[in-house]
Amino acid sequence: MSPRHGSGPGGMWRIGPIRLLAVVGVGYLIIVLTLAAVNVDLGFGESPAADRPGPAGPATDLDPAFPTPDPATATPAEGGGEVRVGSVATRPAAPSTAPPTTRPPATRPPAAPAAPVVVRSYEAESTENGLDDIRIYDCPGCSGGKKVGNIGRDMGTLQFNGVTARTGGSATVTIAYVNGEAPRVGRISVNGAAPITLTFPGTGGWSSVGTMVVTVPLRPGPNTLKMFNPDSPAPDFDKITVAVR
Repeated sequence: MSPRHGSGPGGMWRIGPIRLLAVVGVGYLIIVLTLAAVNVDLGFGESPAADRPGPAGPATDLDPAFPTPDPATATPAEGGGEVRVGSVATRPAAPSTAPPTTRPPATRPPAAPAAPVVVRSYEAESTENGLDDIRIYDCPGCSGGKKVGNIGRDMGTLQFNGVTARTGGSATVTIAYVNGEAPRVGRISVNGAAPITLTFPGTGGWSSVGTMVVTVPLRPGPNTLKMFNPDSPAPDFDKITVAVR
């Protein structure tokens, strides 16, 4: 029998040409199959870097695999919170066409109108007045053609009664008087209060009327104004005119 290949001393690892070709062919086939499997895994498991958008950049029209997104339908990128170019999230807000809302200025309610000033005249010779120890004289220049005299020097007093005011406060009293001599002094007391001393200049005759204006306090309702002078003669009096609210 002939010895088998690879047997015997020095020929344990020897193989024939056919077996060598077979072994080499099998090895080459294994290498080819391994490379093919690697290429398939790279092609289908992950896109090449050129086919994927960068970390911060969107796909462009140059890449047919990623067409330009429609601005009306684009949505924020998943995961990283990035927004595609032209998406609704990146559009500037449309300018508002509504008119600006303005508040009307605060207005205060109108103040209540002040009570009108009422002007009333009271004749000195009226029988409604207090006419103690006085005399009534004819006076062509006086209102109603009459005046009241003989006042002062402890002779007589004239008190106007019923001087009415709707509200309390100051009233303007215009005193119409007659004095044909040098200045005379008279006193006026309102509602029995401390009197006010007045000096009445001469009017140029006992039928010529002059006026003097004084401000006095009045209370609501009727008031009294008393004319007198305990020390010397007072002028004659025609009337008083009271302006009061």
